[in-house]
Amino acid sequence: MLFQKMKTKWVLLLCFLIVGFGVGNVYAADQPDQTKQSNQTGQSNQTNQADVFLLGEIVVSAEAIAPESPASITEVTAEDIKSQNAQDIGKALELLPGVYFHQGRTKTGFYTSIRGFEQQDVLILLDGVPISVPYEGLVNLPDIPVQNIAKIKVIKGNASTMYGPNAMGGVINIITKKGGADPQTTLSYKASDYQTHHASATQGGKVGDFRYFIGGSHRQSDGYKLAETFTLPDSVLGSMAKSPANPNTLPNQPIATDEGKRENTDYDKNSLMFTGNLDINSQHSLGISTEYYNNEYGISPAPIYREHKKGFFYFPRYWTYSDWERYTINLIEESRITDAFRIKTRVYYDNYDNTLDIYDDAGYTTQDRIGPPSGESIYDDYSTGFNSHMFWDVQDNNQLRLGLYGKKDVHKENFQDSPYDRLESNTYSVALEDEAEVVKDVKLTAGCSYDLFDKKKRKQADEPEAELGDDLDAWSPLAGLSYQLNNDVNLFTSYARKVRFPTMRNLYADGVVGPVGDPNLKAEKADKYELGGTWQATSNILFDGAVFYNDVDNLINFDNLIGRFEQFKNVEMYGFELGVTSHITDSLLGKIGYTYLATENDSFVTIENDTHPALVYKPDEVPYRPEHKIDFDLRQDFPWGTQLGFYGSYISSQSFYYHADTENNQALVAVKKSLNGYWLLNLRLSHPITKYVDIELAGENLLNEEYETIYYFPNSGITGWLGISVKI
Repeated sequence: MLFQKMKTKWVLLLCFLIVGFGVGNVYAADQPDQTKQSNQTGQSNQTNQADVFLLGEIVVSAEAIAPESPASITEVTAEDIKSQNAQDIGKALELLPGVYFHQGRTKTGFYTSIRGFEQQDVLILLDGVPISVPYEGLVNLPDIPVQNIAKIKVIKGNASTMYGPNAMGGVINIITKKGGADPQTTLSYKASDYQTHHASATQGGKVGDFRYFIGGSHRQSDGYKLAETFTLPDSVLGSMAKSPANPNTLPNQPIATDEGKRENTDYDKNSLMFTGNLDINSQHSLGISTEYYNNEYGISPAPIYREHKKGFFYFPRYWTYSDWERYTINLIEESRITDAFRIKTRVYYDNYDNTLDIYDDAGYTTQDRIGPPSGESIYDDYSTGFNSHMFWDVQDNNQLRLGLYGKKDVHKENFQDSPYDRLESNTYSVALEDEAEVVKDVKLTAGCSYDLFDKKKRKQADEPEAELGDDLDAWSPLAGLSYQLNNDVNLFTSYARKVRFPTMRNLYADGVVGPVGDPNLKAEKADKYELGGTWQATSNILFDGAVFYNDVDNLINFDNLIGRFEQFKNVEMYGFELGVTSHITDSLLGKIGYTYLATENDSFVTIENDTHPALVYKPDEVPYRPEHKIDFDLRQDFPWGTQLGFYGSYISSQSFYYHADTENNQALVAVKKSLNGYWLLNLRLSHPITKYVDIELAGENLLNEEYETIYYFPNSGITGWLGISVKI
């Protein structure tokens, strides 16, 4: 088996290199230099900086890009988003090597992982503001539309200490657009199956020294199309039929077969976003970014294997968000105190008001059951905080940075008109970092942060004497080296220790309608190593790659089928990425990327139960991490204005551990299973009707692959889109 895995890996690598070098040899001659990278980290710099709200960056000033710690950094531009027919942030990221966009295990939302780290371990920022529901530490990426997005910066390696805590798995900073010197308005409309309609409008411009950009969207659908009819196994349906209910006059209804459309995946999503930028003078800038979302959407029915005093049973879960509302305000000020010293500070407030309806039946009509409980669960969460960064150019080749970070998270929850639960925590960080050119073309970055997680308050009606748990803290050092070998080759390496504090859900979930938390969970910590570089092989061929190794302690994993958190004492996650970007001709751009990821576990995992024996087992790897991923993107521009894009990914099989034994439901088991690998192929065609009007046609999952990214949750089949856009 090991030989087969190694054989597959090296065959894929050999094919990758043959394709890359073959393209370089055939098409390199006499082509303009269109793929040149801009800095030592391998970061793409194709975005027009004049259109970017630079105040939304963490380590970028209004004048120039400041150096970041040596790491694998990629930018997804607004043009990338358009050419890939991405309707939301998650779709915009799915072609990046090392990044895996998939259905998640929390309320079956859609999330992204980086090099094996799940999204809760990745710091998600919007214009520098950490965005996530405070209770869960997650944001459902399809909730964020793309009409206002200028670029997305993805740091897959060791991010600068200036980003603050909870960036163990990397950083994704979503940067919005700012208005240009001339006013411009865009309108867009797209339609697809099952009454799916997406409409958006944006307007940007300048009034005096104030630049603004405003955008809104409306997206609605009756659900997504399935590749094949989906039915749960008879053993699961049989367990549901036998599962206890209180009162017994309201028995649990097994989840019905889905034909054509995935049940309860409808949505109605509305958003409004605004960005403003005022340059008071050459030394001072003020910025504001705000967002408002008002959504309603269903959650596909889910089988949950849960403990009861009579044994373990599959229970059906019928949930929907009847209201999901969020609003954010972010104020930013940047001042250059002297030629060598500047400060950037932001303060923000991020609020979530959500109503989750839990139903008894597949018709989503009644909420009368006591056990498992149904009813209305109201979340009222908010985060408020600040971050401040000071940059001092000590010498021309030496920059010293100081970062201060503070964030307060509050979760309030009311279920079935019971008294409100209230959870509070504070997170603080102070960081110091220095970058210096120690010798010609060699830069050294060194820094450290002290991070503190203050468990402030726990008030839960069902557990008035519940344990709060001890506060957590960590030192997080970073060291990196970059070497500009020549004009075409850059090499870098880095080491960092990164930390991710548990979420409120990890710590305090009461198990009534979801998982059971543990107030004594330890902070996740990772020693992360990376070696990488870029090579401009010819004027049109760019290679980039990285080897990474992560030694992770106390990794928290959520098993969606049993609704439990598991903590892996020690895990190794390692692999490599390779990428090629080539302008094959003046009008044809090609990209291909390959990711190899391996995980190894060297510890026992314990799942405690209330009335039944605990399960202690030793998984050999971490679940739901595909070993191989191939991404490609081809874009052809025709002389008459037509654009054709062909792009997609291959995701290899991925393993997980199945804990249900429906023949003997008195104990949990650990049986290793796997999901099949799959190809996702997509196509987009656009054509200008006039100077101001474009039409487009797109197809997703052209092979109509029936695939799952988590067990028992089928994804969408072949989907067509028809759209029109107007630019004035």
